[in-house]
Amino acid sequence: MKKYITWIVLLIGIICITLPANAQAGDPTEELLLNPKIDIELLLPSLDSLYEIAKSINPTLKQEAAAMRANQWNERYTRWIWAQNVNVFYNYSFGSLPFFAYTDPLAPQTGLVQVQSGFRAGVNIQLSVYDVLGNKGRVNESKEKVIVQKYKRDAEAMELRIKLNSFYADMVGYNRLYKGRNEDYTMQMVACQVAEKEYREGSIHFSEYARQKNVLANAEAAYHESFRFYYGALKQFEAILGLPLHKVILKQTKK
Repeated sequence: MKKYITWIVLLIGIICITLPANAQAGDPTEELLLNPKIDIELLLPSLDSLYEIAKSINPTLKQEAAAMRANQWNERYTRWIWAQNVNVFYNYSFGSLPFFAYTDPLAPQTGLVQVQSGFRAGVNIQLSVYDVLGNKGRVNESKEKVIVQKYKRDAEAMELRIKLNSFYADMVGYNRLYKGRNEDYTMQMVACQVAEKEYREGSIHFSEYARQKNVLANAEAAYHESFRFYYGALKQFEAILGLPLHKVILKQTKK
């Protein structure tokens, strides 16, 4: 009969402790992240998807992309900067203006003609040797700036990927440790309940009961320490991602 009572107490203890030992009230999706019985890898999208989310949010990458676009526009402007010395004009002028013209269209003969007033149009070009010979160098310099900015953007994206991978590994690793410590703590609580009952019935010595209580205290300390490590890794990952993970879970659920 005592064995049956012991098993009943054991089952009741397991049922009562199936809830997380560290239950927090709040957003249900946030509670899922802190539930020691749930694997966080099953809640989140793939690491590649998380990386795409981080890239779309990361302010440094946005800054580098904007700087690259600015350099691209500067390159286009530099290609045509020589055209600022080319002027096209059209106006109506008064006064004497000598110019060479054909005096007779049927018998072409070039001569100097004086025009008092009328409409005038033309093109004025003033190009220095520096503009002619140096424009290619300026264009090449602008191209190189675009390439340098692209490399900086790619390097920043690579650095983001490395950090994301590292913090993701820490978060998953501490999540597994957290789950294991919770199971140890849960089972030890049940074992202590059984030991307490057996001690009161005189089945075991007090020293055995005291030993079980000491093991429970160590299991509880290890559980809370693992939660601290896991929670810290989770928050670090959210900082690198740029978005709270419970929002990522909501998006994943809606899909």
